[in-house]
Amino acid sequence: MKISIRARSSGDAPYQVDFLVEDNKLSVHCNCQAGIFGKLCKHKTELLAGDASRLFDESETPKLEKLAILVARAPELGNIPKAIAEAEKIIRREQANVKQIKKEFGEKLKKGVVILS
Repeated sequence: MKISIRARSSGDAPYQVDFLVEDNKLSVHCNCQAGIFGKLCKHKTELLAGDASRLFDESETPKLEKLAILVARAPELGNIPKAIAEAEKIIRREQANVKQIKKEFGEKLKKGVVILS
C-alpha cells in the first residue's frame, strides 16, 4: 500500500511524501533536498505527527487521517514524530527571535551606542 501526500514547502511547489507499507513495514520517502539524500525532513516528521498545516492541499486530509491509523499501529514510532515536530517548531520560533534581536542590535550599532565615562 502507498499513501502519497503533497507537503507544503517554503516555495510555491509542494514536495511529495510517499508512505509505503510492504511486508508490515512502513517506510517514508520525500522528494525535498534532505529527502533525496535519505535524510529525515520536517515534511516526513510533521505528516507522521498528523500536522494538517503541513498539507499542501486540504483535500488530502483523508490521506493524513489514513496515515494516522497506520502510525497508531506502529508502536516503534511512539511519540517520536510529534516530539520532533514540536521541537522543530520551537527551534523555528527561536530562530526568528534571534533574527529579530540581531536586527535590532545591528540597528543600534549603526546609530551608535552611548559609552559611559
